[in-house]
Amino acid sequence: MKAKGKAHLPAPLFADTPLTERVGFLIRRLHQIHVALFVQEAAELDITTIQFTALSVVHQRGEIDQSELAVHVGMDRTNVSDVVRRLLERGYMTVRVNPEHGRRRLIGLTAEGIAFLKKADRCAQRAQERTIAALAGPDRKVFAALLRHLVQEQNSLGRSPLRLK
Repeated sequence: MKAKGKAHLPAPLFADTPLTERVGFLIRRLHQIHVALFVQEAAELDITTIQFTALSVVHQRGEIDQSELAVHVGMDRTNVSDVVRRLLERGYMTVRVNPEHGRRRLIGLTAEGIAFLKKADRCAQRAQERTIAALAGPDRKVFAALLRHLVQEQNSLGRSPLRLK
């Protein structure tokens, strides 16, 4: 007859490691916190972090096709299409057929989109500042550098790799 209760395992499992010592858990939790802070800061604007990211990339790069936008934000084309559609509906983006590649659509920002991005930008800056507020100035730079290094080294493993340069 087997004893009821916890089965004895011969060696400790990673599963026994406290959550607060697991890098993946901490990254996911910090992302949740950052998104919550962004939502608080941008509540009156009704914008998501990925919509802000898409607007930012189009602002940085100028008119860009949806496939290029997808690789710059690290999303698949279907999801980027949905983000672009929502921003088009709000009047923040323009779309036109690429004259060099008839099947590609070029995405740009409207004047309203640029004005909206300026408002959202201030919200994003405050959210970022609040996310790293517990870190001293030099630690903030080190933290950002370490995150960049990890992303650059393992970028190809993601479902939708970013174009980093």
